[in-house]
Amino acid sequence: MKKLYPICFCILLIYSCSNDSGEGGEQQTKELQACFEISKDTLSVGETLQITDCSKGASNHSYAFGNGETSADTSPEAVYQEGGDYTIDLTVTNDEMATKTFSRQVHVTAVASKYIYPDIPDGFSALPLEAGINPNNGNLYSIELLEDNVGSGGAKYYYKEVDLSFNFTSNYIADQPFESNSAFVNFYPSGNMNFVFARTLASLYGTQEITFNSGWGFLTGINSATKHSYGYLPDGINFLYYGTQEDNGLYKAAIERRNASGDAFEIFLEDLDGNEAMIGDMKASGDGYIAFGAVFTKNTTSPYIADYTPALIFYDGNLSVTSHTLFSTSVLDDKISSSNDLNGSYHLEQLSNGNIVMYGNGELIVADATGNMLSTSYFENSNNNQALIGLGDTFVLSSDNYLRKFDSGGSQIKALKYNGNYLPEILEISNTLFFAAGYDTEGEIKMFLGAADKNLNLIDLN
Repeated sequence: MKKLYPICFCILLIYSCSNDSGEGGEQQTKELQACFEISKDTLSVGETLQITDCSKGASNHSYAFGNGETSADTSPEAVYQEGGDYTIDLTVTNDEMATKTFSRQVHVTAVASKYIYPDIPDGFSALPLEAGINPNNGNLYSIELLEDNVGSGGAKYYYKEVDLSFNFTSNYIADQPFESNSAFVNFYPSGNMNFVFARTLASLYGTQEITFNSGWGFLTGINSATKHSYGYLPDGINFLYYGTQEDNGLYKAAIERRNASGDAFEIFLEDLDGNEAMIGDMKASGDGYIAFGAVFTKNTTSPYIADYTPALIFYDGNLSVTSHTLFSTSVLDDKISSSNDLNGSYHLEQLSNGNIVMYGNGELIVADATGNMLSTSYFENSNNNQALIGLGDTFVLSSDNYLRKFDSGGSQIKALKYNGNYLPEILEISNTLFFAAGYDTEGEIKMFLGAADKNLNLIDLN
């Protein structure tokens, strides 16, 4: 019997060791818990959801947000670009490769519910060409091109205004004689309103100007076949209209000084190294001005516009050019081929740190205060009807479907899928960003009025 003791002891030892290992493994698995908390269970498109980990015993985290995006951060943030219900799944793993899972649902409110939709009849498209604030009453306005897609109504320009109670009024301006993606209005001190539209001509540029009094009585209509203005700046009691004008067969960057009644009495023309040139936007800067436009080659056959190169022009206080920069690395060289491509929205902003931001035809250029390029981006599928606004040392622009916020160097901070396709201006009122945008739907263009804070969180206008 004594000879059996070692054998029994070994058997008991093996059984005891095996049993301890199993209990320890089960205990470690029991201690592993997957858990997270969320900052809210209902949020808006573009709003940041904070996820806070409360797991136990986990060495690795794997989140799936339900929108195709994932994260391995312990307490990540999530942003949803489409409305709907989403399930957030968390899988945690410990050092022994045991796993546990945990899930929660969130509801994302669709952007459409936060917008106001002006009444546009079926069969009609409404393309916003410009937006602003009426200085006489503080109302938001837009200049729209309303097109009859099924009847014989043609295409017509309208001025639409909305007050703080979101009541809309609309006034007819003119029939569209030529294709256009460019429009603006200058409110003269007299109360008269000067509307300016692009006209696309075989030779290149043209302008249609129509002036109404404050009661919408027609005053004058002027058509030019040799120039086009893209906008204006106040100049003391006068105004500076900027754009392009033909001079001895060459189109040149043009600045036209007009008096308070709108009569032109002085013009400044520049060809920029012998190239044809235009100014799309212009701002006062220090003791002078900066202007954003382009140089190009005009042909009599296709491509009618070639060698397109964005340009930054510096003027002194007397409107003499002191220097200019041509951005030869632009991706737009082979994308701009017709006069219509030049009839879109051009935007220029100077940030609080001095950097200069330029945006046109889907291309963003950020330069320092002397014109040296710092960064550039191109937003594919963005048409030439897009917006830019400076916000101190940051800026926001629109591209196809998205509003995007950037730092002063041109690095993107946030993107919001707002679902618009056409957005000529973003307006800031009391720290709120307002926009009148067009969107494509079933072969037509409809419009909505939206708003967001400066961090691109949508505001419900309803």
